[in-house]
Amino acid sequence: MRCCHVRRLPGRVLGDRAARLSLAVVLTLLLVAGALTTFLPSNKEEHVLELRRGVNSQGRPVQDAFTLVMQTYNRTDLLLRLLNHYQALPRLHRVIVVWNNVGEKAPEDVWNSLGPHPVPVVFKLQTTNRMRNRLQAFPELETDAVLMVDDDMLISSQDLAFAFSVWQKARPHLVRCLQLRRF
Repeated sequence: MRCCHVRRLPGRVLGDRAARLSLAVVLTLLLVAGALTTFLPSNKEEHVLELRRGVNSQGRPVQDAFTLVMQTYNRTDLLLRLLNHYQALPRLHRVIVVWNNVGEKAPEDVWNSLGPHPVPVVFKLQTTNRMRNRLQAFPELETDAVLMVDDDMLISSQDLAFAFSVWQKARPHLVRCLQLRRF
């Protein structure tokens, strides 16, 4: 007589203990995933446009928005595509492009000719090509939160919204987005 029952699954034979263990693992993963959803930003974005344009008249930083700083060199076509992608971010206040192509004109005219954009883009021409150019104290920075990305990095809107919500809960700390896609 057998002491343990056997269940047949497609391609595998599992005992009762193995089936219970796998069920416990799946339930634990679902519980952890459900708990992590509390960190996701809310879907109530009614006042997003107000936040985007909501510069304080007192000159204080905008609290519920962030500025994107992107340094670029010799990738104009990719830069324009990324600027178009990042225009859809809900809490983006402004984009500052650090233009490291010394001696070349920034594609500001090309960008402006592509139509009206909900988020202003400022091109900052540099006199030298250095990696630290993005670390300047730009006068256009009006937000407490600053996101620095490379010109070949594409981060999804959901990931950036999540990173911003995490930063809002722990303001004095740095938050790092994991690299998801590079061109």
